[in-house]
Amino acid sequence: MKRKHIPQFTNQSWFPNILKVCIFEFMTWFVGKVNAAQPFLPVIEKGLQHTKNQQIINIKSNIGAGFETVKPLLNPNIKTQETSIENILPKTEGLYLSINAFHQLNPVEAKNLLYKIAKNGQPLVIVEGNNDSLWQVIGMTIFVPLTVLLTAPFVQPFRFARLIFTYLIPILPVVTLLDGFFALFKLYAPADLDELTADILVENYNWESGKMDNGRGGKIIYLIGSPQK
Repeated sequence: MKRKHIPQFTNQSWFPNILKVCIFEFMTWFVGKVNAAQPFLPVIEKGLQHTKNQQIINIKSNIGAGFETVKPLLNPNIKTQETSIENILPKTEGLYLSINAFHQLNPVEAKNLLYKIAKNGQPLVIVEGNNDSLWQVIGMTIFVPLTVLLTAPFVQPFRFARLIFTYLIPILPVVTLLDGFFALFKLYAPADLDELTADILVENYNWESGKMDNGRGGKIIYLIGSPQK
């Protein structure tokens, strides 16, 4: 497996919560502004074809730029609810969805999550807006930190702490750069996803992984799990 599980600052218990909040809010705000969640919709719609009740179950995470960036783009008739990784219940039916968060799981955690959902016979969609291309590396190490510097006064909700830790004590640009760069090494490429799912032996359940154009010269990574009809 090419992917490496590298610790990030925002994953550490000692990292101040106010800085985590500022980084997560920036990520969510930025993704919304550039409409970076739009390319996820065709994959989500494909996953919804395998549901009976047109319900999405968001596998919640606290890393920012997750389901909150996708929800405003969904058909309002689609029902949504949340669950945690630890609380995947057998009788909860719907499309399980993970947005920009699956890379935070180590291979054991990732495989356990996939197995639980497949064993329950429910469809699953995992999407990541980043990939390990040279363009993505340039974006994460140059353009994103520069955007943090240029947009700090405009990110919503407004926080004085964001200004302090962007301009007076420039922790936010530095940590955003480093965490974004480290995250690229943690991504599960399609080959890694295939390696994870190869050992999940659940009858009448299919897996599909790949990359898809994001409409701006980049790619998204996706995994779709679906029970056979």
